Amino acid sequence: MNDIVRTRIFPLGDFRFESGDTVPNCVLAYETYGTLSPDKGNAVLLFHALTGSHHAHGFNDSLPEAGEFWQPENYAGWWDRMIGPGKPLDTDRFFIVCANFLGGCYGSSGPASTAPDGQPWGSRFPLVTAADQAHAQVRLLESMGIERFAIVGPSVGGMLSLALTHLYPHKVRSVIIIGAGSAPPIEHRLSVFEQILAIELDSKYRAGLYPLNDPPRRGLALARIICHKLFVYQRGLEKRAKRGVDSSRHGMLEWYTPTQNTESYMLHQGVKFALRFDANAYIRIVNMWANFHVSKVAGGLSEEDVFRGYAAHRIPFLLYSIDTDCCYTPRAVSSFYRRLLKCGVQAQYHCIHSGKGHDSFLLEPELYETGIRELLDIPRA
Repeated sequence: MNDIVRTRIFPLGDFRFESGDTVPNCVLAYETYGTLSPDKGNAVLLFHALTGSHHAHGFNDSLPEAGEFWQPENYAGWWDRMIGPGKPLDTDRFFIVCANFLGGCYGSSGPASTAPDGQPWGSRFPLVTAADQAHAQVRLLESMGIERFAIVGPSVGGMLSLALTHLYPHKVRSVIIIGAGSAPPIEHRLSVFEQILAIELDSKYRAGLYPLNDPPRRGLALARIICHKLFVYQRGLEKRAKRGVDSSRHGMLEWYTPTQNTESYMLHQGVKFALRFDANAYIRIVNMWANFHVSKVAGGLSEEDVFRGYAAHRIPFLLYSIDTDCCYTPRAVSSFYRRLLKCGVQAQYHCIHSGKGHDSFLLEPELYETGIRELLDIPRA
């Protein structure tokens, strides 16, 4: 059985967001794996993906701060095959820290948290940015005495890696990014708007002030379906979807019954997600994603100037793309890689062959093993 782990809560105090709003008594939920070395030089900061959690390794069946959102599918660590003794993120050598995003619903302060008036924050909770996440997580690391660390960022976590590296370059030893670039493509940004509309148009959304026991699950399920089709390799979806059609309506459809296994598969993904996530939290995280650009984080500096800053601090980068990724195509990631090189960044790039699409890093982490081991083995400066 996997190691039993428990979430810890770090108090951020009164946290001022980039928007100018301040949330009192803000907290970050996080877990750590491995042992911090006496010189505190073996730390790795791991960012989770869009709707993931800080629970990356081991078994955690209890997170009271998350309430009913902590479902059985959350109990196993999402990167167990990558983290542990002798694995690429080797807990015999490294001290791995993974924190839940601000604005999420897995223990960190977010819309489902209780506001000073005793009610959930709901839509009153500020929109969050990549810079907000970076500042919060650096404060967490500093509270442990960690001043330098490597970063591993899959998917949205890759973009947060870029933000943190610009804001705190003197703290970053190396950066590993899987399936991400310096900005989301236009189809992502349009998709995010469709997803937010799906939630807003659910009559139970109530301008974001819904009771947590009666949330807009239909709208959230539809948002997930819109998003999920970008995470899977669509040409392989019919093989991935289970054979046969689930004729149940899952409480979501009033008349239509799925007639294709792909419809049933997508409906299942949407319904399952709507049970484990908060709609307001989802809006904050996807809005952060859609509005990310490394130049925005840098206050309007050109992308080239940001990359030259990485080069000036001699921070090595490792980039991965997936050949069937509809989210961040190999063409987009390889273009990002070439721009880094042009600006003098020490960078490596690998394109993974997979039939799993964007989710490959979750489903077959062994494909990323060699490069990750090699970069983390670079002697510390």
